[in-house]
Amino acid sequence: MSQDTYSLMRGGLVHRVLHASGALHRSRRLSVWLAGLLTALALLPMVLLAQAEGMLWPRPGAMALFGDYATLARLLLGLPLLVLAAPRADDLLRSAIRQLTHASLVRPSRQPRLIALLTRVRRYRDSWVPELVCILIAFAPSFYQSGVVSLLDGVPDWRSQHGVATTAGDWYGWVGTPLFRLVVLLWLWRFVLWTLLLWRLPRVGLGLHAEHPDQCAGLAFLGLAQERFSALAVAGALLVCGACLNQMVYLGVTLHDLRHLLAGYVIGACVVLMSPLLLLVPVLVRTRRHALYRFDALGNRAAATFEQRWQAASEATAGSESLVDTGDASAIADFGGVYQSIVAMSVIPVTRWNLLSMAMSAAVPLLPLVLMAFPFDDLVAKLMGILV
Repeated sequence: MSQDTYSLMRGGLVHRVLHASGALHRSRRLSVWLAGLLTALALLPMVLLAQAEGMLWPRPGAMALFGDYATLARLLLGLPLLVLAAPRADDLLRSAIRQLTHASLVRPSRQPRLIALLTRVRRYRDSWVPELVCILIAFAPSFYQSGVVSLLDGVPDWRSQHGVATTAGDWYGWVGTPLFRLVVLLWLWRFVLWTLLLWRLPRVGLGLHAEHPDQCAGLAFLGLAQERFSALAVAGALLVCGACLNQMVYLGVTLHDLRHLLAGYVIGACVVLMSPLLLLVPVLVRTRRHALYRFDALGNRAAATFEQRWQAASEATAGSESLVDTGDASAIADFGGVYQSIVAMSVIPVTRWNLLSMAMSAAVPLLPLVLMAFPFDDLVAKLMGILV
């Protein structure tokens, strides 16, 4: 099959436009070129216009373009990050979807249901309607927005002058922000497709095994695949960091004042981006419960047989051989290990490392706020005071 068969991103209106233009065939590093093109289109004209209007470099009492950390985080960091992360994320998600068909997770008699589900998801992916809606949502606010909304209350910024939008501000409102919004919406549409796949997957009829070594009945690879959406957590953290830096620099807000917002973002990002895996909880709960019932009954028979053989062996070999020379002790120990693995089975295909990876993705981009609140030399001095 083609690599597009299991892909969530190689389809839709935008993919068709790129394919028709020949860009998909001419460049092996399309994401790099596309990220550079979109960033230049969103930011470069705005820089030139702000320079012509004298609003490019920071100045006292006003927010210039190069002093607007929220805008720079959005267009200079967030936009190219999402474009560059898309191919790698798609590769890993495609591998996870392919594993559903190659592994023994679906019984042969249920394979047609799985193929039908993947065909439905692929049909949604290839439809031009969802991405057209994303384009309309991305650019519609530019037509209906009335006036210029100040980034910070009481702080003049580069987007307006004497209550009138500047040309740089117009470019930001008509090109920069819609482009970023469109890329985010395309990512969210793929997130919806992945969620739809996980929602319908239990209805296919999964052949799960509670005693699987991954302690998730063989579905732990889905937690690894879910980490690929951490790019959304990073992009969101960059936006939060830029907006908070603006408040700290121009409004005097402290890091202590922002602690609830920052903690809420990290926790909320982890919960939202990992929540699709909760759709698999019912089938995993049933798998664990049924396995415990089966192994409880099997354990009773094994324990009774072991006790009888142990008793007979102890009487027959008294004074000649050790009781542990028989294979029954090893067998019952192995059975106990399998039973404990079922007891420890997680009903959510997420490990602590998956959660840690997502939390780090949401938290690391916020570190500049700490450096802003506590200068680097002060942090080093305090650390040296603690260590020495």
